This record gives sequence, structure tokens and C-alpha cells, in this order.
Amino acid sequence: MTDIEAIKIRKSVRKYEKRELSPEIIKEIIHFIQNPCKGPFGNETRFIFIEKPVAKAKEKVRLGTYGFISNALYFIGGCVEKFEFSEVDYGYCLEKIVIRLTSMGLGTCWIGGTFNRKDYAKLLDLKPNETIPAITPVGYKAEDKTLREKLGLTFTDGSKRYNFDTLFFEESLNKPLIFDPDDPYHKALECVRLAPSAVNKQPWRVIKVGSKYHFYLKREKITGAPKSTDLQKIDMGIALSNFKMALNELNIRGKWHIHNPNICDLEYIISWIDEIHFMQ
Repeated sequence: MTDIEAIKIRKSVRKYEKRELSPEIIKEIIHFIQNPCKGPFGNETRFIFIEKPVAKAKEKVRLGTYGFISNALYFIGGCVEKFEFSEVDYGYCLEKIVIRLTSMGLGTCWIGGTFNRKDYAKLLDLKPNETIPAITPVGYKAEDKTLREKLGLTFTDGSKRYNFDTLFFEESLNKPLIFDPDDPYHKALECVRLAPSAVNKQPWRVIKVGSKYHFYLKREKITGAPKSTDLQKIDMGIALSNFKMALNELNIRGKWHIHNPNICDLEYIISWIDEIHFMQ
């Protein structure tokens, strides 16, 4: 399965089979999550694979998710040094892991607010200058839904997305970008559109100017969001990761560049410059 295919089929899984992963799969997961990963802003993340029964027995932690996740036997937790764009880089790196797990036929679910950070801080040996923005369970999806999902108590199933021309623009926010299925950059932006986000707010906006793609954050209030974590910057990291994975697969080269073009009032994050442009 390609990254683009995995991005298209990924769904949040909240209920898991009580089935153990094979030693071979666990070894593969541990191998790729331990590879160093830096986001567009240069912050290096670190992740650990957690077997819940082992962690409970040895470290006396419960890994609670306040009822939002059922039967998960495994989790991936991680941390990053505190910085203005830490959550962006963390979301960027964890999304790469999520898409890899999806391609392996495993379920995941982004959890940024509804988990006990103290348990993960203990397992990660968290330093005072580090933060744990989000985690994900890992496992095989159960066929039936959780009780919360049946009662409609989860924020979103993640299946609804804004239209392409409401998220992406050309020159300014007054000129929507019309999807062209033959344009490789549009294919990458479609992967951005499909990215998961907190309460499905989809806060990213992208403005194309020439060969540059400027990424902005459209802030919206998220009820119940933890004060210690900027969930919408995690969302931006996820979007940037999907964009870059798609471009890699489409053999398009370029680089991240930080220079606010001041073309709108939204919160500027970063820009992508096509290889043709930056080599001139």
C-alpha cells in the first residue's frame, strides 16, 4: 500500500479486538518509530511502543483514555521539546507513523486531550523541557462500535470533510482553487484535505502564489482542549506531513521555507517552495 492510499483509507479506530500483535509486527513497529524524525521546524521527536499489560504490571500505570478507547492492548506515546512550533513537528512525525501503521493493516486514533499524561510522562521519562502533545492506540479494529459511538458521544467519526475549494486558494482567500485531478500538487492538497483534526475543525488553509504554497492556521475554539497543548498546531503538523508524503510519492521535490508573505490575516505557519522555484 502506498502512502497516498493509506492516507485515503485511514479512519479513527476507537474499539479494538483483544488480539495480540505478533512479535514480528511489534519488532517492525519499534524499529521504525525509533528512527529519528524531525519536523519542518527542526524539532526532533522521540516515541515509545507500549504494551499496556506490561506497563500496568511493571510501572503501575493504567494508560487511561477516559472511555474513548476500548480494548486497546498497545499504544504509541511520544514527546518533543517545548517550543512555539513543537506541536507542529510532533504532529508531522506521529502522522508518518500513523500512515505506516495504516499500511500494515492496523488501526490508530489520534488522542490529544483525553488521556492521562502523567502515565506517559513516567514511561517516557519526561524531562522538564518536554511535552506530550498526543498519543495513539494501535491494534486490530473491532467490527462493532464503542458505546460512546453508539450513543453519539464522540466528537466526530472523521468522515466529513470540507470541499477542496473551501480550504485551498490561489493568490488570496478570495480566489478558491478548483481541483484538477491531473495536477500533482492538487493530489497532495487532497491528502491535506483528508487529514484528521481535533473535533474535525480542519483548521488548515493553503494559498498558492506562483510556485509557493503558504500554509495558514484558521483558529477555532475547541471545547475541552487541554491548556497545555495546542491541538490545532498538531493538526497543522498532520496536514504538512500528508502533503510531504504525497509529494515524495509523486516524485516532486522542494523545501519548507519560513517567510510570511502577509497576504491574509490568518496565522501563518510555513511555506513550501517547488524545486524549480528555489533553484532559480
